[in-house]
Amino acid sequence: MVKERWPVIDTHYHTGVCLINTFDAEKELIPWMDKNGVDIQVIFQVNEGFVHKTPDWNPYIGNDYISRIQHKFPDRVIGLCTINPWLQAPKTYNWPKSKYGKEMDLPIRDEALEELERSILELGLWGIKLHPLEHDFEINNKSIIYPIMEKLTRLQEKCGRKLFVVVHCAGDSVNNTPTQLAQVAADFPDILFLMAHAGYMRAFGTAGDVAEGIDNLKLDLTLNVTPTTLKPTYEKEGAGKFVIGTDGPFDLATTKRLIVRDLTGEDDEEAVELVMGGNMAEYLGIPKIKYEEQEDENRGKISLAGN
Repeated sequence: MVKERWPVIDTHYHTGVCLINTFDAEKELIPWMDKNGVDIQVIFQVNEGFVHKTPDWNPYIGNDYISRIQHKFPDRVIGLCTINPWLQAPKTYNWPKSKYGKEMDLPIRDEALEELERSILELGLWGIKLHPLEHDFEINNKSIIYPIMEKLTRLQEKCGRKLFVVVHCAGDSVNNTPTQLAQVAADFPDILFLMAHAGYMRAFGTAGDVAEGIDNLKLDLTLNVTPTTLKPTYEKEGAGKFVIGTDGPFDLATTKRLIVRDLTGEDDEEAVELVMGGNMAEYLGIPKIKYEEQEDENRGKISLAGN
C-alpha cells in the first residue's frame, strides 16, 4: 500500500570550513542527513567570517560555496545567502553640513543589494540568513534592512519561486527582539520570515505574543529547549505556526524531535510532521513523499519544486 508523509525539512545548518567550523558539506552533509532522518536541509554560511563571493584562498566559504552544495544535491539542499546589510550606498549626504540632505552623487555601489540579486537570480539560492547580533544591525532598521526586503520581494516575483528569510532572534541583543522582527514581517507580508530560536531564551515571554496573527512569521524552534513557553500560541494558532532546525553542526539532531513533542504532545503525529517539515514544504510547494507501507519510509522519492 502506498502512503504519504511530509518531508523532514531542517531549517538551520551552518556549512563551511573556517576557524570556528570545519564541516565539509560536499562530503559530510548527506551522510549526516541520512543518519538523522532529514530529507531536505536548509544551509547557510557560518556567521563568523562570512563573505559574499567565494575567495580563491578558501573555496569552502561564501555564497558561491552554498550554491555549489545546493546544486550538487538539488533534491536535498536549500541554500540561503548571507549578506552584509551595511554595504549599501548612502542615499543622501549627512556631512558636510552644506550638503546635508542632498542626493548622494559619489560613485558608490549598493554591494549588498547586488549580491542579493546575484545570489537569487544567478546562484539560485532561496533567500537570506541574517544575524543582527553578530553582524551588528537592528533588524527593523528602515534605512538598512527595508531596502533589502523590498529588493527580495521584487526578486521573488522575478524568479517565480517562494523565498524566505531566517533571522537569528533569541532576544539576546537590542538588535534582534521578536517585537522588532514582527514589525518587519508585518511590513513585508509577501516574504516568509523564520524567527530562529523563537525568542529563546531572553525573549521567551514575548515571542509568541508578537508573532500571533502575522501569517508570514513562523516561530522556528531551533534550540528552543523550553517550547512550553510558546504553548499559548500553539493552542491559538496550531502546529502551522512552527518550524524547526538543528543549528548544526553545533547541536545534536536528536534534540529536535524532543522539542517538538514537548510542544505538541506525544500522540499528535500530524502536528509533529507539520512542524518537522510539512509547514515549510507547503510554503515552498514541495510535495509529500510517497512510500510503500512495507518499506522504510525514508526510501521515498524527494522532489524539490523549482530545482
